[in-house]
Amino acid sequence: MQEHSSSIGSQAFGEHADTGLIVAYHSHQDALRFLASSLGQTNGVALLQGPAGSGKSTIIKEQQSWSLRESAVALMDGIHLSPRQLLSEMLSQFDINFTTEHDEHLLQLLNGFLTQQTSSGRTPVLIIDNADRATPSALRLLNWLAALDARGNYALRIVLTGKERLRALLKSDSMRSFVRRHPAIYSLNPMTPQESTIYLRTRHIAAGGKRSDEAFTVKVCEKLHELSGGWPGLLNRCALKAMQRLDELESAKPVPRIIVSRDGEQMAEYELTERQYLIGRNELSDIVIEDTYVSKMHAMLQIYSNAIVLLDLNSTNGTTVNSRIVQKTILRSNDIISLGHYRLKIENAPAIDADMDDRLKLSDTLTMQNLVDMRRSRARRTIKALKHK
Repeated sequence: MQEHSSSIGSQAFGEHADTGLIVAYHSHQDALRFLASSLGQTNGVALLQGPAGSGKSTIIKEQQSWSLRESAVALMDGIHLSPRQLLSEMLSQFDINFTTEHDEHLLQLLNGFLTQQTSSGRTPVLIIDNADRATPSALRLLNWLAALDARGNYALRIVLTGKERLRALLKSDSMRSFVRRHPAIYSLNPMTPQESTIYLRTRHIAAGGKRSDEAFTVKVCEKLHELSGGWPGLLNRCALKAMQRLDELESAKPVPRIIVSRDGEQMAEYELTERQYLIGRNELSDIVIEDTYVSKMHAMLQIYSNAIVLLDLNSTNGTTVNSRIVQKTILRSNDIISLGHYRLKIENAPAIDADMDDRLKLSDTLTMQNLVDMRRSRARRTIKALKHK
């Protein structure tokens, strides 16, 4: 995982994550199809169950947006839900004005609205998240609502979500009217390892992260999937902790740097915080070496989280590291690059990563393209400088 910003992590997987971003996976899509089909049936009742972090809340919010296109929808959290809260929330979300505090009058208002809407072919929808944690009295009211009809049709379509114990509600004597509607049940399944990888990378990119395939490698994604079991909520928490942990490790790691000296006297020092550095005699180089032995564009440093790579750019006199002429090599701490009368010492280089061998075996096409891009960039800077003289 190369990119490890807490802000990116928070926006991708934490409290600042975009709630409108939905990364669908197989069980997610099946659940939406299940809800749409169940609500379209005559009985119009559906139960969606799954453990904490399984994505139930995300799914019903998406279902709410679809149902709103054709009918009134009330969505509420069932945790400690009381009968008065259930009534008030339904009336408010159905845009029914009320001033009375009497439950009987509130029920009459709600019954009239449900009957009118159902008779006109727009049966309202009630969605209760965490319904298995509602108070018994609220469930008894829900049972009463489930029995309402208008001209032989049920006057309310109902979706309930909860954990595994949600199924136990159907065995309660206080839910007989609800059970008579033969509610359909769907149990959510976790994401596969491949779906977890897509999920992690998509959310990372959407939050502004770069190089998501490097930030979330296949191995990292597999480990996070194993820790979370593939459940999206838990996957978010594991990914956020991983990025925060990586921030801590990164902040404790010394920044690589290069010390330039001549005849034993230190001339300059550079912290290697950018992705690449051009070394040469040209004044527009990132690291300028004023020595006739050095070519105008002599060598390039490519900085990775797991290695520093030195590339000779077909210089006239070549590039020497530790008294050995090299074309392309990974630099280690205390390596000495010799360029004419100058010595460039590497400090705090990251430990060699085996994956870097593959990078070194790549063709020089990417290197040459980087060189061309750098030349163009420096040409533009030169033209801009001349214009201001």
